[in-house]
Amino acid sequence: MDSLERRSKLSGIKNAVKTIEDKYFYKLSEAAVLNTENNFKESVALYYEAINIAEELKNDSLKGVAFGKLGATYLTKDILPKALININQAIKFMPEHNTDSNYVNLHVKKAIIFSYLSLTKDYRNTSGWLLSAATKQPSRILEGNIYNIVGNCFLELNQPDSAIYYFEKSRVLRERIQNLQWIGQSYNNIGTAYFNQNKFTPALKYFEQGLMWRLKGKAGFGGVIESYVNIGKTYYKLKNNSLAESYLNKSFALADSVGHLKLKYLSAQFLKDIYKEKGDLKRAMDYQDLYYAANDSMYSGKKKDELANLALDFDTDQKLRQDSTKRVQAELAFLFEQEKHEAISKRTTIIIALLALFLTVVAFFAYSFFKSNKEKQKQNELITSQHNLLQQKQIEINDSINYAKNIQNALLPSAGIFKEKCKEHFILFQPKDVVSGDFYWASEVKEDKNDLFIYITADCTGHGVPGAFMSLISISFLNEIINEEKIVDPAEILNTLRRRIIQTLSQKESGHRQDGLDCVVCVLDRKANKLSYAGANNKLYLSRAETLTEYKTDKMPVGKSPHENTLFTKSVLQLKEKDIIYTFTDGYPDQFGGPTNKKLKAKNVQKKIASIVHRPLTEQKSELERFFEEWKGPYEQIDDVTFIAIKL
Repeated sequence: MDSLERRSKLSGIKNAVKTIEDKYFYKLSEAAVLNTENNFKESVALYYEAINIAEELKNDSLKGVAFGKLGATYLTKDILPKALININQAIKFMPEHNTDSNYVNLHVKKAIIFSYLSLTKDYRNTSGWLLSAATKQPSRILEGNIYNIVGNCFLELNQPDSAIYYFEKSRVLRERIQNLQWIGQSYNNIGTAYFNQNKFTPALKYFEQGLMWRLKGKAGFGGVIESYVNIGKTYYKLKNNSLAESYLNKSFALADSVGHLKLKYLSAQFLKDIYKEKGDLKRAMDYQDLYYAANDSMYSGKKKDELANLALDFDTDQKLRQDSTKRVQAELAFLFEQEKHEAISKRTTIIIALLALFLTVVAFFAYSFFKSNKEKQKQNELITSQHNLLQQKQIEINDSINYAKNIQNALLPSAGIFKEKCKEHFILFQPKDVVSGDFYWASEVKEDKNDLFIYITADCTGHGVPGAFMSLISISFLNEIINEEKIVDPAEILNTLRRRIIQTLSQKESGHRQDGLDCVVCVLDRKANKLSYAGANNKLYLSRAETLTEYKTDKMPVGKSPHENTLFTKSVLQLKEKDIIYTFTDGYPDQFGGPTNKKLKAKNVQKKIASIVHRPLTEQKSELERFFEEWKGPYEQIDDVTFIAIKL
């Protein structure tokens, strides 16, 4: 029915053709329809006809579009050299513009071809160019595809942390714009990065999420089968052969039913190993035979395609040669008439002298132009060299920052301590950059009569790398103050931390710097059912019986300030069962966005919390994430965000 509908629309377009330009677009439409019907050879011939029409119109832009579609058609059939040649032709004829989605998409196809051909250097250079164009071109779908391509590039370069970073950017963007068909691909690629590092547990989590999204987004059979294979092989690595066998049998059956030889081949490969380990040698041999049969079929199929491509190349070259001959004959006829006319007019000595003078002037300007062009070429080569060096340095810096992120994440407390001490909880931690100036800290203190749970929500001066350094210093001091020196009074914790920060950063001498942090320290005594707290420029909210109450803290930072000699104040709250305590940094309320690009503000955050306090904390977290992203919209996140809630 889809084919009939396309044919019907094509017939309507044909009836509307009135100009040569209309004819060009009709050829493109007809070629596209034939391509969906697997009439590859006829489709290629029509694209060449469109190119000839564009030449008649002397329209390079139309010629570039046709070459681009021809290159994409060759790419779908894995005729990679032809695809690359035609896409390069398209780029040559189209004006260079990294804000044009069509032009950027040509480079996306080049990157895919370089990946398939294992041209790592070209793949890396093209990925760098695409990354610089990602946010400049208007298509957010294409931006997500670019991050995915860059992630694959880092995966091929065996830099899994950088690959995961860009796969995550692709995933977040695709989920935000609800690009359902490709969200599953992002999850699957993250899983592959973890699998390649032998981190099979997180790999399994992402493979399963990828399958869920691929089914939800109605992805093609190939993607769904790939997810089954990946889940099955991961269970195999985790020594769970029962589940591995289940998924791989499913992938094998589906791949067999749709004729996907590569995935059938991979499924049989792992099933052979599973049955061999189980001692079921007969079934192991059966799958080994199927493995070889699938491999042979792939090989023979590839040979058939190569022969078909050779025939197609011959036919296409013949056609192009004929077209070229006709154009050359027409040009020669034109030149002959022109020379005949010049022979009649050039009969006098004066005209010959003028012509000689003219040629001399032309030669002079040609020499000057040639000399100038050589200088420009040298300058361009120098600029290109410097640009490549900058790209390399950028990649090295990104790798270093990603490594710093892993260190910072390792210092944050695990979710286990919150889960053990609270009935429910959530932690919303969303840095602006790769590393964060925000952090959260938690510890359990058991000594004498104390059985306390202490947790801190903190925002250091700045964000990114400077803020991250400040957070590492603060975490180190908190470990000493609370875990080693056993200081558990929240106000005294802040007083001690402030003294050490000022002393360490030599702020008394510098005078003008005010590095430090804003935070809330919460000390939960479960036996007495009390909360002691102290804060620096941050608030605390308590929800009881679905009523939200705000509790303010001291208006001074933990660091150098006019109030550095003023002691922090401790407050105590008597708690009840089902109370919920909320703490967050200013990155959430200070975010610009909304219809007029203004700050969200604390009062609106308070209203939002009050509207959802009756819901489970997991749902509250999702709603706060959604509310923040919706408010932010197309604008950039301005600061790190940390939001913590615990329920008694």
